[in-house]
Amino acid sequence: MTLRSILVPISAADIGRATLETALQVARRFNAHLDVLHVRADPRALVPYTGEGMDGSMIEEIMDVTEREGGERAGKVRQMFDAFAAEKGLTIADTPRPGTQVTLGWREEVGREDEVVAIAGRMADLIVLGRPVRDAALPSPITLEAALLDTGRPVLVAPPKPLADAMTRVAICWEGSHEAARAIGDAIPMLRLADKVTILVAQGLANEPPGPGALLTFLTWHGVRADLHRFEGSTADLGPAFLAEAAKVQANLLVKGAYSQSRLRQMIFGGRTKHILGHAEIPVLLSHC
Repeated sequence: MTLRSILVPISAADIGRATLETALQVARRFNAHLDVLHVRADPRALVPYTGEGMDGSMIEEIMDVTEREGGERAGKVRQMFDAFAAEKGLTIADTPRPGTQVTLGWREEVGREDEVVAIAGRMADLIVLGRPVRDAALPSPITLEAALLDTGRPVLVAPPKPLADAMTRVAICWEGSHEAARAIGDAIPMLRLADKVTILVAQGLANEPPGPGALLTFLTWHGVRADLHRFEGSTADLGPAFLAEAAKVQANLLVKGAYSQSRLRQMIFGGRTKHILGHAEIPVLLSHC
């Protein structure tokens, strides 16, 4: 098991640089290809949402502004991409190349970002996206959910500020759910290369079987040595607890199953995945069945 193709959707240049830094950390471990994707909004898609009472000239003006702003944003993202490639000494390639080296590719598409990522992500080993930030339109949480729920691929959520030594010390959020099992399976390539792996287990909760002991055995079969870290936790505050305990064991990568509770319930009332997506300052590998 390895990672060869990593999709990196970038919506804006300023926030995209941090996402690319995190993606490159992964790519260098596996000599993988980074497929950088920028999606420009289609002005024609705005027409059904412009509302009644707008004449043709007003709609045309809105479309022109959208086209101009989209072009400017795309230009800045491309400039950042070129500067990043030059600074890191990366080879730009659109097709696989022989040898063991990290390569970088660029593509630009027009449409809805969430829809484009949902399709493109199905042909990637991993998707790396920036973590949505409160009161900021980009990165879009809608795109992140599309990557999680509509691709069948693992998603690495990059923090707003990249870590210098990310993904060397991994913490696993263990809940016994099938989503957690899927996340651990997807994380095996990273776990094998980690210096330290810790399983976070909340005491006193009625977690689904199998238990953490079975997980230890499973990881051993894959050549991964892990330790158990038990802590007192409750269902209501398990999201914050996972982040706090990950900090205690000095983890710089968190692995978790996404939406192990009802997604609708988490959207309305909050939940573990929602809290972690809103607050994690380390990369988080999420998977959803």
